[in-house]
Amino acid sequence: MKKILVISATFFPQNRISVLRIGQWVKYLAKYDYEITVLTTKKYPFLGPFDLNEQLPENVQIVEVDFLPKFLVKKLSSSNVTTSSNEIDKINHIKLFIRKLRKYIGSLFDMYDLWIRPATKKAIELHKAEKYDYIISSFSPPAVHIVAHRLKNKFPEIQWVADFRDLWAYNHLIAAKGILGILEKNKEKRVIANADAIITVSEYLSDVMKNVYPQKSIYTIENGFDPEEYAEWKERIVAYPPIGDKIVISYLGTIYPGKRDPSILFDVVNELIKENIIQQEQIEINFYGNNKKEINEIIKKKNYNKYGTIHINGFVDRKKSLNIQRESDLLLFLEWNDPSANGVLTGKLFEYLVSATPIVAVGVTDKNAAGEIIKTTQVGELYIHKEKLKKDLSRIMHSKKVFFYNTDIKEIEKFSREKQVKKLVKIMDNLEN
Repeated sequence: MKKILVISATFFPQNRISVLRIGQWVKYLAKYDYEITVLTTKKYPFLGPFDLNEQLPENVQIVEVDFLPKFLVKKLSSSNVTTSSNEIDKINHIKLFIRKLRKYIGSLFDMYDLWIRPATKKAIELHKAEKYDYIISSFSPPAVHIVAHRLKNKFPEIQWVADFRDLWAYNHLIAAKGILGILEKNKEKRVIANADAIITVSEYLSDVMKNVYPQKSIYTIENGFDPEEYAEWKERIVAYPPIGDKIVISYLGTIYPGKRDPSILFDVVNELIKENIIQQEQIEINFYGNNKKEINEIIKKKNYNKYGTIHINGFVDRKKSLNIQRESDLLLFLEWNDPSANGVLTGKLFEYLVSATPIVAVGVTDKNAAGEIIKTTQVGELYIHKEKLKKDLSRIMHSKKVFFYNTDIKEIEKFSREKQVKKLVKIMDNLEN
C-alpha cells in the first residue's frame, strides 16, 4: 500500500469550497487503497463553520497543526461568536480592507505563514515514521507549497505534485503589483522549482504555467463534483425545468465589484419592469454568501433595488446551499470579462452543473474556460451585453420555458471526482516511470 502526504490548509469539516476539491480527492484516493495522511491547520473556531461532515475511509489520518498564539486565537474566536452587530461590522470591515490590500501585496504576507515552520517540523516527523511515496499540496495559501518544498528538499526521493486550484503569483484577481509582484513571482519560482508535477484546473491556466515552467510536467484536472453527494443526479438533470409565475434567480458565491459583478442583470430586470414587460412580483434575485457590503455598494450606485427584487440572505450551510440551487429557477454565474480570467474555473460551477437548474452566466464568453463548459454541457447561456439577456429573460417569462437548457450527461460526467482521481492516479504513476 503506497502512502501519500496531502498538505492542505483547509480540510473537513470546514465549510469552504476549497475543501471539496482536495477532500474528495482524498476520499477517492483512499478507495484506491492508498494510505493517506492529511496535514492541515488547527481548526480554530473562527475558521468555521464546520458542517462538512464527510465520512472518510479508515486509511485516512488527519493531523492538525496548531500555529497561532493563544491570545490571538482567543481574541479572534470571541469576536467570531459575538452577536453584536457593531463587532460583526468591524470584522467585515477588516476583511474588506485585507481583500483590497491583497490587490497590491498579493500573497506575500499571510496569516498562514506562521503555520509553515510547525507544519514543516510535523511533516518531517511524519515522513520519518511513514516513509511517504508522494506529496500532494493544494494551493492556496502559498504556505502549503512551501511546506511541501521544504520536505522535498530534505527527502528528494518523495514525488511531489503541486496542485493549483487558483494560481499564486499569476492570479488574475489577487496578485502583487510592481516590485512586490516581482518578489512574489521569484518566491513562487524558488518554491516550485523542485515539484515533480503541477496540476491546474483548466487548460488555459496550464498554458500559463507552461510558459513560466517550460521544463515541468503540467496537467489539467478541473474542479468537479462528487456523484455520491448528488443522488439520482442523472435522472433529475434530464427533466425539463418548470417555470412558474415567478422567476427566482439565485447566486451563491463571492462578489468582486467591477469583476464578478451582477450590475448587468440588475439593469435588465429594472428595464423589464419599467417597460411593463414583466411585473416586479414576477422576479426575485437572491444572494447567498459573506458579501453583504459589496452587494450593497453595487446596488446603491444606481438604486438597483428600487423595485424590491433583490434580496441579500447571507451565508448558508452546504446542505441548504444545495437545496437552494435545486429549488431556484435560474442560477446566476459571474466571471470577469477579461482575458486574464479566461482560465478560471470555480468549484461552484460544478455544483451548478448537477443542480438540474439552468445557468445564466454574466461576464462569460465561450473563450472563457467556464463558458466553454457551460456551452459544451448545454446547461446554460452566456451573456456579455444586456440586450441579449433582456430578450432571453422576457422570452423565458412569457413562454414558461428555459429554451437553452438541453443538458449533455456524458459531458457533465467527465467532471465526476471519481473519474478525475483516476487521472490523478495516472499522473502519480507516471512520476515513477
